[in-house]
Amino acid sequence: MVSPARSVPVPPIGSAMPATGSVTAQIRSTAPQSILLVLVLLLGLPIAAWLDLKALSEDTLARQAQDVSQIINDVRGFYASDVVGRVQGADGKVTAAHNYRQVPGAIPIPATLSLELGRLISSHNNTLKYRFISDLPFHGRETHPMDMFETSALASLRANPNNAVIEYSGSIFDRKVRIVTPVLLGAACVTCHNTHPDSPKKDWKQGDVRGIQEISLTQPIQSHIFAFRYMLIYFVIASLIGLLFIANERRHVGLIRVVNRELAAANDFLASVSMKIAKYLSPQVYKSIFSGQKDVTIQTERKKLTIFFSDIKDFTVTTEGLQPEDLTALLNEYLTEMSAIALTHGATVDKFIGDAILCFFGDPETRGVEEDARACVRMAAAMQHRLRHRTANGASAVSAVRSRR
Repeated sequence: MVSPARSVPVPPIGSAMPATGSVTAQIRSTAPQSILLVLVLLLGLPIAAWLDLKALSEDTLARQAQDVSQIINDVRGFYASDVVGRVQGADGKVTAAHNYRQVPGAIPIPATLSLELGRLISSHNNTLKYRFISDLPFHGRETHPMDMFETSALASLRANPNNAVIEYSGSIFDRKVRIVTPVLLGAACVTCHNTHPDSPKKDWKQGDVRGIQEISLTQPIQSHIFAFRYMLIYFVIASLIGLLFIANERRHVGLIRVVNRELAAANDFLASVSMKIAKYLSPQVYKSIFSGQKDVTIQTERKKLTIFFSDIKDFTVTTEGLQPEDLTALLNEYLTEMSAIALTHGATVDKFIGDAILCFFGDPETRGVEEDARACVRMAAAMQHRLRHRTANGASAVSAVRSRR
C-alpha cells in the first residue's frame, strides 16, 4: 500500500563532507608557492652556473698568471747569471758553447738555453712543465730519456712537422695534457751541427727536426671540486626543495584520497536520499527539481490546472469483508495501475487519500489548458477501461471508479 506523504529530514550536503572545503583551500594555497619555487629553480641554475664559471675563470687566470710570472722570473734570473754575468766577467772574446760552464766567457747556445730553462721551469712544483728533448745529443752530454709518447711524437713530427702531437691522460683525481712541437734547425744551426766535432750527425739540413719541446699541464680535479660551489649549493637547495615538494605532494595525495572517500560517501548518501524522495514525489516534480528546472523555494505562482479526483465506489462496504492483508494488496494493485495510466497521459500525481487519487494537469509541464483537459478525459476513460478489463478477468474486487473533475 502506498504510504501518505510525510517529511524526511535531509541534512545539508556540506555536512557529509566537512573537510572538503578546507582541503581544497589548502591545495589551492600551495599552488602559487609551487609555481614560484619552480621559477626560482629555473632562474637559479643559469645564475649558479655563471657564478661558478666566473669563479673558475678567475681561479684559472690567477694560476696561469702565477705560472707565467714564475717563468719570467726564472728566465730573467738565468739570463742575468748565465748570460749577462758571464759576458761581464769574461776577460776576452765571448763565445757560445754547449758546455759554456766549462769555457770561460762562454754563453749557452740556444739548445743549451732550452735545456737549462726546462730544468728551471720543471723544478717548481706547479702545474706547468717544460722539456727540450733530442734523441741525438752532443757527445759528452747526458742522454735524454724518452717515454713511448715522446718517441712516437718525435717520429710523427719528423714525418710531418706541421702538426703538433697532443696526449690527454690522468686519473679520476687529475687530468694531464702534453703538447709536443718540433724544434727545427735554422741555417746557422745546420752549419754548427754539421761542423761541430761533438755532433753525432753531420748531414743536417735546414728545416730538419732536431728534437722536440714538450709542455705538459696538470690539473688536479679534486682541487676544483669546490670551484663549482655555487652549483653544489644550488643542487643541495634544489634537492631539499624537491624532497619538500614530494612530501607536500604526498600530503596532497592523502588529502585528495580523503576528499574522494568523502565525496563517494556523500554521493551514496545523496543517491539514497533521492531514491527515498522519489517515492513521495511525482516523476514530473522529481525530474524538474533534480534537473534544476525548478527550485525548491517557497513562492507564489498562478496557473490554470485541470484537477482529477477519483475513488473506489462502495469502498467501505467492500472492505468490511476483507482481511487487512487482502485490503492492502487490493489498494496497492489498484493505485499502482491507476498511477501508471496517469503518468502515461502526463498527469502529475499529487497524493493518495485512502482509496482516492488526486492528480492534475498543467504543472510542471503543460500543453495548454484545452489539451490538458482532453488529456484528463482520456486518462479517466483509460482508467475505467483498465478497471473493467481487470474486473472481467477476475483479477480485482473493485467494481467501478467514480471520476470527478
